[in-house]
Amino acid sequence: MHVNVAIIGMDRLGASFGLALKRYESTSKGQHTFTIIGNDPRAQPMKDANKMGAIDNFNRAVLKATANADLLIVNAPFGATEELYAQFGPDLKRGAVVLDTSLLKVPVFGYANEFFPKDAQGNPVAYVIGITPIVSAKALYSGDLEVEGARADLFDEAEVLITPDTRSPSEAIQLAEDIIGLVGGKPRFMDPAEHDGLIAATEILPSLLGTATFYMLAQSEGWKELRRMINPTMALAMQGLRTQRADDINGLLERNATNVARHLDALIGVLSQLREALSEGDEDTIEAFVSQALSEWDKWDVKRYSGQWEEGRAAIDSVAGPLGSLGGMLGMRRRRRDDEDDE
Repeated sequence: MHVNVAIIGMDRLGASFGLALKRYESTSKGQHTFTIIGNDPRAQPMKDANKMGAIDNFNRAVLKATANADLLIVNAPFGATEELYAQFGPDLKRGAVVLDTSLLKVPVFGYANEFFPKDAQGNPVAYVIGITPIVSAKALYSGDLEVEGARADLFDEAEVLITPDTRSPSEAIQLAEDIIGLVGGKPRFMDPAEHDGLIAATEILPSLLGTATFYMLAQSEGWKELRRMINPTMALAMQGLRTQRADDINGLLERNATNVARHLDALIGVLSQLREALSEGDEDTIEAFVSQALSEWDKWDVKRYSGQWEEGRAAIDSVAGPLGSLGGMLGMRRRRRDDEDDE
């Protein structure tokens, strides 16, 4: 079976989809073949993706890149999504399926309902399925989100969340599952509204904190010296300012304001307690805070790397040993293995 694929957005994620599909194609003995056309507003990422073999060709014109596509992977900044759907949506071929990686799914489904073609009865004849890849642990701490960081194994054994639109038929949902399997991922279904509530904590809030920290520093009296002392810790915290436009940041905050505010309130509560402890020199509270945070992180890190989230399976990380918790030992081995892979 041959599939015409268009990938909109040539960064690490978009190019990795192309590399993973091409990897599968090379090992499937012709069972499935793909012609992949890339699209991006910038010429260089498309050229780089083409050179590394992630796409077969590219075109900066959205309508030319998506013409005749059976499958579209839309990996665009959130602020550009509505305009993109208005451009390619009406011309989608009958039966086309769009896999959309936007951080917010509920608004995207509204765009699809507005712009995708419909039959005489008003039913859609092209469909959108929301997906959110939770990348492989091997790539979790890489700050390289551009096309140069693309890798064919980005999704290997990693969960990919599927958030179907209620108007999508079972065949479109099955296609999403199949594609996720072909690129090495493990599909997991989630309600779109629940997804948008949770993504506010794991994606939007951290980006907002980096933006707010930078804003605070830039307004401070010491900025002339501070600006010369920014190293990777701060640079990575605020990289959303480098990779997102104002429309993207505004849209994510405004279209998900209630969820962001809820998580922000919880964080402010923790920071207020920590500030009080610092002001009063309460070392016990500070040490307890750090100890608990490190303990919870270690448990999470073991599960994130192993992919075994069930409590019964993960109980191993709390077993004591001569060098501390077994989780800590696994963490040491894991870090060494990562270091070896980097060499």
